[in-house]
Amino acid sequence: MRAIKLGLISIVILFIVITGISLLMPSRIIISRAIDINAPYDSVYENVAELSNWKKWYPVNDTATFMVSAIHTGEGATVKIDKATILIKKMTPEKIEGLWIEGATQDFLPAEFNFLSGDGSSHVTVQWQFIHNVKWYPWEKFASIVSNSSIGTFMEQSLENLKETTETTK
Repeated sequence: MRAIKLGLISIVILFIVITGISLLMPSRIIISRAIDINAPYDSVYENVAELSNWKKWYPVNDTATFMVSAIHTGEGATVKIDKATILIKKMTPEKIEGLWIEGATQDFLPAEFNFLSGDGSSHVTVQWQFIHNVKWYPWEKFASIVSNSSIGTFMEQSLENLKETTETTK
């Protein structure tokens, strides 16, 4: 009986310590990657803004479904890639904002592409970021650390593909 009581007290104290540590972690995580592309601004922007072009650079396997809405570009345009749907919320010459909606649960992750270019430059920096708002739950806070590496790797591969696609077709 004494061992059970000690075990339960230890579990409660461990949970309180882990929760306390997780409360020190931020509730808003921004996963960001950037790449420099040596191509005209219009070419780079077009490859991201025109959702039908995503098939050229967005990494999907051969069995993935890839369906673009009737509206291919601009606010309200969507592309469905397997279980994920990407919805464009807002477009300006410097930024494209969207939502990544995952599966039937309708979990969404706000994201944006930022385009930085000097006047008359044939060099564009594309910054892609996901904004992940996590709840106070310790498992969500610690999972956000893992998501940075997994989502970040995917973003790096996508941006490399975008660079290669854009630079070879300029």
